[in-house]
This record gives sequence, structure tokens and C-alpha cells, in this order.
Amino acid sequence: MERSNTIAKLLTYCAIAIFGLGVLSFFAIILNQKFGVGITGVGVLVSSFVTGLLFLGFAEVIHLLQGMYDQNRDHESSEIDFTYEEEDEPARRIDAEDEREIRSFFNERNQKVGEIHSTDKPFIYIVEVEGKRKKVEAGGFTLKILE
Repeated sequence: MERSNTIAKLLTYCAIAIFGLGVLSFFAIILNQKFGVGITGVGVLVSSFVTGLLFLGFAEVIHLLQGMYDQNRDHESSEIDFTYEEEDEPARRIDAEDEREIRSFFNERNQKVGEIHSTDKPFIYIVEVEGKRKKVEAGGFTLKILE
């Protein structure tokens, strides 16, 4: 679910207003000045155009950041599934690099790792650490605990 950001909307409306006022100012200067003084009007038009583009750019950055925030929030709020493959089903192999990463992560924190179980999702494992089960995501730049 994408949320709208009021600041991004406000900046967009300001940009539209700046564009409109710039065009109106341009015509007001051109029509009310003598011939040859129109360069002032062109300067006003160009400066309002640049300023409006800056406002639109900031609005787009805020909109993109809001989308990233919403995407991350939706990922965190998704239901956590603590199931792992049973013995009678064909077991998914645990990647050796992921296992090393998991063990070194918990060893650095002086926690003893028991068993590591694969799940139906790639790079997601259930790790038994000191009698507790933790759901972790390996395979990225850093190991993430998903609890």
C-alpha cells in the first residue's frame, strides 16, 4: 500500500504555482515595457522555470523516499513463517557460505549455534541459538535477524 506524502504534494503544487506565476510575470513585463526591455521578462521566465524544476525535483525525491520506506515497512510487517523442512520431505541444502556467515555472526556475539534449518524461501534459515529459534536472512552484504 503506497502512502501519499503531503510534503511532496505541497512541493508539487508550489512548483506549478511558480511555473504559472513566472509565465504571468513574463507576459506582464513584456506587455507593459517598451521594446528592448523584454530581456527582463525572459530572465524572470527562465528563473521561474528553474525554480519550479527544483521544487519538482525535491518533490520527486521525497516521493521516491516514501516509496522505499513503504516497501521496507511492508516487508517487515509481513507474516513471519517459522516452518522448516521436515525430515520426510526432500531437504533443501544449506549453502556452505551462508552457514559460515551464520556461524561467524553468532560466534562474534558469543552465542552458540546449534542446528541450521532451511526454509522454503531462498537465503532464509531457522537457526537454533542457545535453545531459541531465530529466523535469519543470509546471502546479502550483512546477515539480518528477521524477528
